[in-house]
Amino acid sequence: MADKVNIVYIGSKPVKKDTVCGTRLIFKKNQPVPVDADLATRFLDYPKVWIAEEDLESVLKAQEKAAKAAEEARLAREEAEKQAEFDANMVVIVDGDEVDLGKYNTNQLTTFAEAHDLEIEGPKKPLPEFKKKVRDAFRALADNGEGEE
Repeated sequence: MADKVNIVYIGSKPVKKDTVCGTRLIFKKNQPVPVDADLATRFLDYPKVWIAEEDLESVLKAQEKAAKAAEEARLAREEAEKQAEFDANMVVIVDGDEVDLGKYNTNQLTTFAEAHDLEIEGPKKPLPEFKKKVRDAFRALADNGEGEE
């Protein structure tokens, strides 16, 4: 009888049935299973699915590190999406009412800026940039507690 070698299933499923060697062995995730040495080499030809038991600790650390990096990337992506949505939003709150500056033309924006004593520097064209300047100036004024009186 051939020597036995412990191999470990590290795939994504909680339980994996052997479909590679036809042994009908059942592998539970991250638990070693003894297999014949000649079959172990066939299993180990799939390093993303099966590994030798002695490699388990390093693989688990690598998986944990990858999961942590993926979580950080997800959080950064969500924060960037939230910031992009905030930057694209042209709505400001004036006296408890929502005002969409995105619908205003240049003259309306100029009147809005003058009515709220906003100091807008630079040209009024292109209009999308002017809208952002007015919105940002009003938000800065509102953050100081002066804009919503």
